Amino acid sequence: MKRKFVLILLVLGVLPRFSNLMAQNSLIRGKISDAVNGYALPGASIAIADAHKGVASDLQGIFEITVTSGEVSLLIRYLGYADTTITVSAEAGKTVFLDIQLTSKTYELSRVEITGLLQGQARALNQQKNADNIKNIVAADQIGRFPDPNAAEALQRVPGVNIERDQGEGRYVLVRGLAPQFTNMSVNGEQIPSPEADVRFVALDAIPSDQLASMEVTKSLTPDMDGDAIGGSVNLVTRSAQSSTPQIAASLVGGYNNLMQKPNAQGSLLYGQRFGKGEKLGFLVNASHYQNNLGSDNVEREPFDNELDLRDYELTRTRLGLSSTIDYRFNKNNEIYFRTLATRFTDREWRRRYIFIPEDGEIERHTKDRFESQSVRSFNLGGRHTYPGIQLDYEAQYSYGEQNTPYDFQGIFIAENEHSLDFSDPESPVINAPGYLDNNNYEFDELEVGNTFAKDQNITAKFNLGFPYRIGTNNYGLLKMGAKLRSKTKSYDITVDKYGNLGGVPNLDAFEGGLLDENFLGGKYVLSNPLDISRLIDYFNENSEQFEPELEDKAIDEALEAYTATEDVVAGYLMARQQLNRLLLLGGVRYEYTRTTYQSNDVVIAANGDLEEIVPVEGGTDYGFFLPQLHLKYAAGENTNFRAAATYSYARPNFSEIIPAQEINLEDREATAGNPNLLPVSAFNVDLLGEHYFGNVGIVSGGLFFKSLDDFIYRRVVFNSNYPLTGEPIATGVDVIQAQNGNQANLLGVEVAFQRGFNFLSGPLSRLTLYLNYTYTNSNATIQSREADEDNPDTEEEIPLPGQASHVGNASLAYENKGVSVRISTNFNGSYLSEVGGSPEEDIYVKSRLQLDLNASVTLTPKIRLFAEFLNLTNQPFEVYQGSEDILIQREFYSWWSRLGLKFDF
Repeated sequence: MKRKFVLILLVLGVLPRFSNLMAQNSLIRGKISDAVNGYALPGASIAIADAHKGVASDLQGIFEITVTSGEVSLLIRYLGYADTTITVSAEAGKTVFLDIQLTSKTYELSRVEITGLLQGQARALNQQKNADNIKNIVAADQIGRFPDPNAAEALQRVPGVNIERDQGEGRYVLVRGLAPQFTNMSVNGEQIPSPEADVRFVALDAIPSDQLASMEVTKSLTPDMDGDAIGGSVNLVTRSAQSSTPQIAASLVGGYNNLMQKPNAQGSLLYGQRFGKGEKLGFLVNASHYQNNLGSDNVEREPFDNELDLRDYELTRTRLGLSSTIDYRFNKNNEIYFRTLATRFTDREWRRRYIFIPEDGEIERHTKDRFESQSVRSFNLGGRHTYPGIQLDYEAQYSYGEQNTPYDFQGIFIAENEHSLDFSDPESPVINAPGYLDNNNYEFDELEVGNTFAKDQNITAKFNLGFPYRIGTNNYGLLKMGAKLRSKTKSYDITVDKYGNLGGVPNLDAFEGGLLDENFLGGKYVLSNPLDISRLIDYFNENSEQFEPELEDKAIDEALEAYTATEDVVAGYLMARQQLNRLLLLGGVRYEYTRTTYQSNDVVIAANGDLEEIVPVEGGTDYGFFLPQLHLKYAAGENTNFRAAATYSYARPNFSEIIPAQEINLEDREATAGNPNLLPVSAFNVDLLGEHYFGNVGIVSGGLFFKSLDDFIYRRVVFNSNYPLTGEPIATGVDVIQAQNGNQANLLGVEVAFQRGFNFLSGPLSRLTLYLNYTYTNSNATIQSREADEDNPDTEEEIPLPGQASHVGNASLAYENKGVSVRISTNFNGSYLSEVGGSPEEDIYVKSRLQLDLNASVTLTPKIRLFAEFLNLTNQPFEVYQGSEDILIQREFYSWWSRLGLKFDF
């Protein structure tokens, strides 16, 4: 309390001095745009000539700069555009508004090329160049130049970003080799909730890339940003209206999936315009829909159990996106806005499995029919007010995410069949199982019918205050402070009904039907007619007396997984930005306090294996973090920066680790337990970066980053313990598995990037553009040794951080000439530890993967473009190994898929 009181007195004492200085100031507010097409130019540098002050334009090209009264010369710079100097007469206490149009250096190339690839690169690189901290930005124009239909796949092109895939499509984002839970996801600057039940991070395959104006990957946090991001912070920015000239854009796309031999389709429509005198009212709406028919052929192995699993997937996915922005500018200094984003991702999955179990002499046939939808909705209402002496912005946000699985059906049939497996070729195991294709041999075993519903809701309010000031005559600065309150509610409900065979249920041949894959894994394996699960459901409804409800399994599953959680976060910060000649200093501190509560169930299984008791339990915890941040940026030249940052951040545990759900098996003397007292992982981060920007819109950069993580979370075995670990024990002598804190991890990496057009060459080579980036990361984490026992429980061992790939990179070569563009792209990620097993031999790794894509476009008119895209041309599989690379436990193939379409921009 004393510290807070001193801080308040300090602020109150300083503000009057700032007020005296502010009274002598004038505000210059303006918009930077392209002289030909009127498009806003974000990231433009606006500097006072002969003074050490500069700002950058925002996503709408708007800038604000406080100056002393009198004649002021402004120098405006933008990569790919000619430098422009403007002289302004500023009066004390008043605002001057400017509309500045820049002239492109590439006019001689024709309008078609000016609005092509270079403009998208220029927007992104100018924002990076003039940012106060280390970040990468991808503009909408540049997103459209790669064949990336969702936000996750578009982000994979950013230096140091890797993605996890599902059925060949990008889903989760990993920044600088850290697992998804170390990165927070925001829309328009505010975090969005995760629709999934057990995690915090968001699956970005639910968000169409064509809904975005830009994507920002921040790698070094500033005090005015949320502090719960160790890997980085990803911000998805939706579009807004730019001018009174109507902006209408549309696309019509058709495609083909080679594996399924089925089409896919996509369409989008955007309309934006500003209305009224002075263009005060702006309105934009953007809608898109994408249907994708896809699938995979998958072979999996359980090496320790000598089992083989053939999985044949057929999926229909849809991706619907709708975003809008309404903003109103009362005058040059005051505006309000309302932004919305709504997405709905659906996944209809049919899965057919053969599980070969030689040790038991059994072959299992599983068929699943599941429908799942994920929805994310975000509503942001806020305003900005700027005067010569003070800057104020505020926002209220409501966001909601849900995952709804209204039905999940699975039928299991088993055949008694003596057979053997040969794994001498790990990529193509051989099955010796006569008669395994005869459906009459498979007897009914189990029918599972379930549905689940998870939801996550955020309510947020925040404000920021900025006070411009100067030291001496020409050294300008900004004092900024703000606060935020966020309330989260997350819950998960599950219903599972299982039925066995009481007698009389026919064999599999009575229910066969559905799609038969006659070319599974290129014909290496032969599959018979699968189960038509709808026929089995119909039979169950008509003959329910032949099915035995498994009530105990139902009670256990539903009690273990269901939970409700609340989380309240209060945050505040104070920071200062000071320009000293060529050196920019930005520093401050942020404090975040979190309080959490949880309700779930304990499940106790008796010594005879039967359910003994289900006990409702509650848990909760609270914690706070002071997060100091310091950034330095030195402009060694007009287009050369050196950056350094030292920051503190943290990452909250996943909900699956902290909900106090517990299960004890007294028969095996083993238990698993959630840990509501689990602390977040905290980190000290150091970043060094040098970057040089080319005048023809390009960059070469290189840097180092280091992260030291405390309270690293790992799964620990507490041997011969009381159960539960705290409170009154209900059992003794139990081995309890629980996520716990206590160990440390370190991560050291190198990041390099190169992007440049070869216009300095002659002939056809001058039309080439090369895009390269590469990140190397080395990590180690200390965990309890998996050879530890009751006598030596504290023995430790080192492992790499789970989810951390040592090598991540992109390469792309593009050719553009007279409206024709061709690009070949590769994305590479090295192998990484995915799951920590009970021993090093049981550790599961995702194998390295390189994907090759090709896309081309032809500009038919300045407003119509024809394009074609081909993805995964080399049929690169998703591969997983256990312990060593020669023990492959999963190989999943997707073949290639394509899209052909038209884009209209009126």
